[in-house]
Amino acid sequence: MQGLKKWLLVSLAMQVSGSAVAAPLSPTPDEVRLRPQWQALDANHDGKVTLDEVNPILAASLKKSDLDNDGAITLDEYVGFDLDPVGAGRVPLADNVRLLSDLPYANTNDPRQRVDVYLPKRATVAGPLPVIAYVHGGGWSVGSKIMARPQVMELVNSGRYAAVSIGYRLDWQDKWPAQIYDVKAAIRWIRANAKSYGFDGKRICAMGDSAGGHLVAQLGVTNGEAPSEGNLGKNLRQTSRVQCVIDMFGPVDLPNMALKSIVESLLGGTMSAKADVARDASPISHIDAKDPPFLIIHGTKDPLVPYQQSVAFEAALSKAGVPVLFQTVEGGGHGQFGAASPEVARRIRAFLERNFYDPSTEVPTEVLHK
Repeated sequence: MQGLKKWLLVSLAMQVSGSAVAAPLSPTPDEVRLRPQWQALDANHDGKVTLDEVNPILAASLKKSDLDNDGAITLDEYVGFDLDPVGAGRVPLADNVRLLSDLPYANTNDPRQRVDVYLPKRATVAGPLPVIAYVHGGGWSVGSKIMARPQVMELVNSGRYAAVSIGYRLDWQDKWPAQIYDVKAAIRWIRANAKSYGFDGKRICAMGDSAGGHLVAQLGVTNGEAPSEGNLGKNLRQTSRVQCVIDMFGPVDLPNMALKSIVESLLGGTMSAKADVARDASPISHIDAKDPPFLIIHGTKDPLVPYQQSVAFEAALSKAGVPVLFQTVEGGGHGQFGAASPEVARRIRAFLERNFYDPSTEVPTEVLHK
């Protein structure tokens, strides 16, 4: 643990110098960057952050980073959490996968405004590869682009796809619509750099879970809508259109979310004060017949994003004439699909195959059971 390491280093410095007092080690750049956010989580201002004073989504994620299991999150633990919230970085790269990390897409130095690129070492198809543009979840307040690794690994390892994991500014940095501006800037970056990385800029699938599901859904239904574009980066002549969307249990109707405090943090005000912003940030408010094909995946027992949000979204897309497939996981939680997980992955692969290689590919959608 980093805190213990620092104490040992200071103690050693004192012994070597023979001094009773040694200068403390300088904080790392990550500690400097994250200290204000960590302090902001200290709701009762007692100098420590405990799991019972943060929102449920964040608490569930932070618990995995509470290395000493004392119910409190030190700054060191928070830094580790920020860099890799769910330990996805421990997933080894597959044999046919190479990774290019931390590529800036918005012409800034913000570590959130970067992408990771996953490429097959040996493509198994001719020509430039379709791209899976992955957007991570975390309630818009936590998470990291590294979380895409287990989600895209086998797809890239097949040699049939490239993947780009998109980081974006979280709500403690900037409020909505900063997040969708970031995602759209990253899509433009993909197209602008297609030749350099072997991407097919005409075949991009936006894929995301939870808050990432919301962002890819919003990306898909605002294809070509100028007010949603922003002006980030050097690639403004490129389009941010995507050719299909995989929305995994993303909130799509923000005014009707049960966990209003999480949405209000994204919007920067109460739901009543930000009613127009909440509607505009809701994918269900932007649907039209020009939207790309969707695959929606949701569990019926999701405690954070109501299953009925996806039911209503699928109905609205269908009514508008948008091709949409809806995969229900009976008993599935917020991404916890249990025994159904391998079949969910197979259906994702079939959806990609259908949209990028063979339009006759069947994508089963009968109800799966956790």
